[in-house]
Order: sequence, then C-alpha cells, then structure tokens
Amino acid sequence: MEELDLKKIQRVADLSKIEIKDEDELKNLSTKIKSIVAHSERLNDLDLSDVEPMTHAIMTPENTLREDKAGEPLKQEDALKNTEFTEGGQFKVPRMI
Repeated sequence: MEELDLKKIQRVADLSKIEIKDEDELKNLSTKIKSIVAHSERLNDLDLSDVEPMTHAIMTPENTLREDKAGEPLKQEDALKNTEFTEGGQFKVPRMI
C-alpha cells in the first residue's frame, strides 16, 4: 500500500469537509489513520480458506431472504394515506437540482 503522508491526509480531510485547525491536529489524525490502516492490513493475514461466503452477516431462519412473489399492488389512496405532502395524486418532495 502506498504511504499516507500528511499532504494526502489533508487532501482527504478537505474532500470530506473535515476542518483541521493546525499541524498538531493533522499529525494526531495521521497517527490514528495509520493505526487503522495497519490493523486492517493485518486482516489480510487471516486464513479464510475454510470460511464459506455469506449473503448476510447473521444467517438464521428468521433473517434469510424470502421467496419473491408478486402480489396485489397498493391502491393509490392507500400508498398516499400516511403522508401529508401530496400533490396531484403523487408524493410531493422538495425540488432537487
């Protein structure tokens, strides 16, 4: 993995809108990030050859995926009855640009 220098950490902080007040705070953040990266790299050393891939973190009968079956669609008035923001028979949401 490529080295995480202070300049790269500052760049990621800027992109993430994280305000770093001074050089000491940047160095402290750098130490923490490098520790996290080092820990995650240790996961590469685990022998997972006997681990079966999973579709869910906890596989029990209660949370396995159900069979997908088509049913009756909701009536328009039933779909809209729990919202106060409707217009012209549709959900009304804030304008997004």
